[in-house]
Amino acid sequence: MVISDVQTWVSTALTDDDTCMDGFGRARTVVKDLVRQHVVKVARLTSNALALINMYASTHKN
Repeated sequence: MVISDVQTWVSTALTDDDTCMDGFGRARTVVKDLVRQHVVKVARLTSNALALINMYASTHKN
């Protein structure tokens, strides 16, 4: 059950990256572009973490 919770949390974090950018609306600003670059980096790291967690979970099933 713990692995399932971790998978859910990491998946939710990955989903929340788009929600973070929604707060900027349609405005094209330097700050928005800078934040977007950081969000993309975090999304990549989160995606990699989720892949590792899923791989671990698949090898440690009961």
